[in-house]
Amino acid sequence: MARPSISLTVKRLRPLDQAFSYIEMLLVMLIMLIMIHMMSYHLFDAKKADVDETNQELLAVINYYQTLAVSTGQSITMTFLPGQKDILIKSTQLGINTRYRIRNGYIYSGNNSTITFKGELASKGATITYFVNNQRFQLIFQVVRGRIRIESQ
Repeated sequence: MARPSISLTVKRLRPLDQAFSYIEMLLVMLIMLIMIHMMSYHLFDAKKADVDETNQELLAVINYYQTLAVSTGQSITMTFLPGQKDILIKSTQLGINTRYRIRNGYIYSGNNSTITFKGELASKGATITYFVNNQRFQLIFQVVRGRIRIESQ
């Protein structure tokens, strides 16, 4: 039995004259370099991120205890003492006696240094001024539904 002969043919995938020349490659790289430099770069500001994180953490702590007061129906008192780094948090009914330390900051002043959450309401409205990384902020408590916000000064 004779085997059929298999002939292998090698095809050129790309003829030599269609390849990029050195000059064309340099032009493409130059265009890419110009495009990269035209893109805007955003510089990361670590101090601003630290201040934002501290403010968000403070709001989260206050919202947590406000929500705890709403869900249990018990009162929780937060005391902001001027010149201190700590916020005192107390509730005799729930057995809470703790403090929260403002990272890289301190309480400067306030028109009402004690806020009590009972249900959805805050006991009274208040404005607490505090500093974080030498930036001044105001923590504003509204009586209606105990809303809280932070304003930069």
